[in-house]
This record gives sequence, C-alpha cells and structure tokens, in this order.
Amino acid sequence: MRKVHFLVILFLILAIFLSGCEIIIPGTDKAKIKDTLQNYASAMNNQDWDGAKSYCIYDSWAWWMVDTIEYFADYYEVFAYKIDRIQDIEVEGNYGHANIYIVSTLGAWWEYIYLQKINGVWKLYSSYAHFPF
Repeated sequence: MRKVHFLVILFLILAIFLSGCEIIIPGTDKAKIKDTLQNYASAMNNQDWDGAKSYCIYDSWAWWMVDTIEYFADYYEVFAYKIDRIQDIEVEGNYGHANIYIVSTLGAWWEYIYLQKINGVWKLYSSYAHFPF
C-alpha cells in the first residue's frame, strides 16, 4: 500500500514539473511581482488609469504606455484591454521581469514587462511587446 501511495505522489510531482506549472511561494519576490501584475491588470481591465499608473514608476515607459492606452480608450467609443495571462516571472535582485498576454481592440500580443523594487514595493518601469504580425 505504501508503494502505491509513493508512486501516486511521485507521479503527481512529475506531472507538475512536466506541465510547466510554476509554483509560487507566498511572500517571495515572485509572489509580490505576481500580485503587482495582477493588481495592475485589474486596474487596466477596469480602465482605472490612475490605479494602473500607481503600479508604475512615475514618468517611466510603463507609466507613459498607460497614458497612451488611456488616450486610445478615450478616442474609441468601444475599447477593450485585458491582461489575460501572467507567466515566466523571474527575479534578479531588485529587478524582475515577466511575460503577460494582452487582448485588446487593437489585437492580441505578448508583452515582456520589467519591474523594479523600490522601498520594498515592485513597480513596472518598461515593457517590450511581441506582436504576432
């Protein structure tokens, strides 16, 4: 019976590693980055532009991108912007990065997000888009 339990547990652990699922331990920098990105995503999805900017370093590329997206949302009567997925979070000291998948009125794309930890708080400062076209 113990052998069966061991094999089942071993199989589950192997399945997690092979599936590419990333287990993020609460309280770690990766978890804090994910929280920041989820809160940023929520603000963007709800078109809370000031809220989204609060997760960015003031006057950074990320801050100005929110400002630009706000302009598009004001220009188009129907404008959708949704951050659909967050993955591949990496931390290097006070800097981190992650991939997010964005779906909007303008299309869908992956964006590589850069963050910096300032006074213990993770903030977005830059991004690089991977357009599929």
